[in-house]
Amino acid sequence: MAELETKRRPALSADIIQRIKPVTLATRQVMDVPEMLKPLFPLGGVQRGTSLAFAGNSGWALAMAIMAEALGTEGWLGLVGAPDFGLMAAAEYGVRLDRILVVETPSLKLWPTVVASLLESVDVVAVAPVGKVGLRDARRLTARAREQSSVLLHLDGAATWPTAVDVVLAARARDWSGLGDGHGHLVARRVEVESTGRRSAARQTKVEVLLPGPDGCIGEVVPEAAVAVSRGGSEPALL
Repeated sequence: MAELETKRRPALSADIIQRIKPVTLATRQVMDVPEMLKPLFPLGGVQRGTSLAFAGNSGWALAMAIMAEALGTEGWLGLVGAPDFGLMAAAEYGVRLDRILVVETPSLKLWPTVVASLLESVDVVAVAPVGKVGLRDARRLTARAREQSSVLLHLDGAATWPTAVDVVLAARARDWSGLGDGHGHLVARRVEVESTGRRSAARQTKVEVLLPGPDGCIGEVVPEAAVAVSRGGSEPALL
C-alpha cells in the first residue's frame, strides 16, 4: 500500500530537490528572527518542525520581515496558493526572490500532496488553502513538517486549519507617522504584535514594532523621551 501511494504521489524532480535542499540552515534548530521580535517566541526564534500562523491586517508584512531574517541568504521558501502575496514587497523586506518556489493554487484534492512534497525539500512552506483542510491531511502534514524539520507557515491565520498551530502572531497596525499638519509623507507604521500558541508558547506576549520602519524594513519603536534626547532636548526629570 505504501509503495502504491509513493507511485501515485507526484514529487519534485530529483534535480530540483538537490538544488534547493537545505544545507546551512539544516544545522540550526531555531531560525533567527529580528531582535525586537525574539520575546514572541519561546526559544527566541522560529523552531524547526513547528507551525506558525500570521493574522491581522499587517500579518503578511510581518511574515515577510520574519522570513527575511529566518531564511537569510541560504534558505528556501515554498509559496502555495497565495496569488495576492506581494513578491516585490517581500524583496523590499529582504526576502530573496531567487529562493522562492511559487506554486499556483492547487485543488483541495491535490493540495496536501503538493505541500507534503515541498515540506520534504525546502525550509519553510507558506500556505493559504482555498478551503477547509481535512483533519487527516492536517495531522499528516504537521507530522511531515516535524519529521523534515521544516516550518509550515499559515498566511490565513490558520483559519482553514482544523488543529491548533504552535504559534499564532496577530499583527495589527495602529498608526502611521510622518504626516504633519497638511504636509509631509508617510515614514513608518506602528504595529502591535501579539503572540499566542500552545505548550511553551501558550503565554500571551505583546511587542510593538515599526512595520515598515523609516528604512523600509522592520524597525524598533523608540520611546518619545529617547527621540527628544537624540534631537538635542533634555531628558525629562524623574519625579
